[in-house]
Amino acid sequence: MFSVKASINQILRHKKAIAAVWILLILFPNPLVLLIDVNRFFETPTKPTDDVQLVAASLPANGSAIEQYVDAHVHYAYDFQAYGVVWYLPTPSDVLKSQQGDCKSRAVLTASLLEAKGIPYTLQVSPVHFWVDYSGRPQTNFSENYETAQVAFVDNGQFKLPAKTNALLYLNTYKDITWTSMPLLRKIALVGGLAIILQFGHFEGPKKRLQEYLKELSSKLPMRFA
Repeated sequence: MFSVKASINQILRHKKAIAAVWILLILFPNPLVLLIDVNRFFETPTKPTDDVQLVAASLPANGSAIEQYVDAHVHYAYDFQAYGVVWYLPTPSDVLKSQQGDCKSRAVLTASLLEAKGIPYTLQVSPVHFWVDYSGRPQTNFSENYETAQVAFVDNGQFKLPAKTNALLYLNTYKDITWTSMPLLRKIALVGGLAIILQFGHFEGPKKRLQEYLKELSSKLPMRFA
């Protein structure tokens, strides 16, 4: 006999897993995007495509000029705003199409344009930043603050600890990425969904009402499950 109470209790025993899945769906409505991100992190898509080659043809073979072009034409926006997920590593074509994005978007497009012009470069990654190094790249206050904590991304794909760390900087950056930039409706859905999930097992009333409702619903079904 199909037991509604047993089924509910089985679900409630896994509420932490359900909460984790809910958080994942809020951050990545399409979880496949997360798999794409992981793949692209290890094989960053910088190969120039036709649209990149077209833009590169109009630019001088100068790294600083190319980086200035990218900064001027790619409006800074967090991934929630540009791509609808908490973290997204785009292709150069994605960036040219959206004309917005964060440091990852700018770094990928800059690297692709440099590659199209035959200018040597190195794509760098830190705990809070993506950037491109090339010969003659000017140093700024921003680069001194954000581009000195290089993490773990060497030519053979092996990781190492950051040379310098700034925990407060990292926490503030992650807060902006994951919460401050999150659309309001997503915040409401996240908090509301977690409240509903986590209250079961702590408050007998809602749990009991849900059990009674499902039991009544199952009694009205034309078939019972053996």
